Amino acid sequence: MESHRPAFVLHDHRVPRPHFDLRLEQDGVLRSWAVPRGLPDSPGRNRLAVAVPDHGLDHLTYTDENKFIADIGWWEENDRNEKRFVFTLHGRVGVVRYALIRTDRDWLLHRTKEQPRLAGVSPGSEPGAMSQITVGDKVTWKTPQGPTHGTVVEVRTKDFQLAKQKFTADEDEPMFIVESEKSGARAAHRAEALSKRS
Repeated sequence: MESHRPAFVLHDHRVPRPHFDLRLEQDGVLRSWAVPRGLPDSPGRNRLAVAVPDHGLDHLTYTDENKFIADIGWWEENDRNEKRFVFTLHGRVGVVRYALIRTDRDWLLHRTKEQPRLAGVSPGSEPGAMSQITVGDKVTWKTPQGPTHGTVVEVRTKDFQLAKQKFTADEDEPMFIVESEKSGARAAHRAEALSKRS
C-alpha cells in the first residue's frame, strides 16, 4: 500500500492585489505562504514569501471569483533545518525543487540549481517554462468555472491595467494576455499559471 503523499496547491489570488499563495499539507493543515511575485523561474531570482496563517485541508481545492488554482499536486521534503527547508513540488506544470530560506522577518523562496531529473525530459524543457510561451500559442488556464482554453495574444513587460485590475510586469516577470476561445474575454496570467497545448 502506497504511503500518503502530502498535497500542495498554488493559488492565484486577485485581492487585495494580485499574488500567489503556496500551501503545503503538513500535520493535518495547509502551511501557507503569500508569494507576491509568484514562484521563481530560475536560481538567480529569489522571491519574497510571507508566512500566513495555516488553512484547513478543505482549502486545497477552494476557488472563488478572486482565487483559482494555478497548480496542484503533491510535494516531498528533501532537507530541513532551522534556516532552510528544501522540497520538491510534483504539479501539473512540472516537477521543480525549491528552498524556503528564513530571513530575519520573512522567508525567501529559492529555486535550487540542482533539479530532479525526469525520464525523457531534458533540462529547461519543463512544461509551462516561461521561455516556451509566446504570442499565438494555444494555452489552458484554470478559472473558478474550470479549465479554459484560449490563445496568447500579447506579452506585457510593463505595469498595466486590464478589466479594472492593475498588474505588475517587467522584463524578468512578464504577464501574458490570453483570450478565451469560448467567450472572447481577455485575462492576464504569469507563465506558471498557463499550460501550453500542442
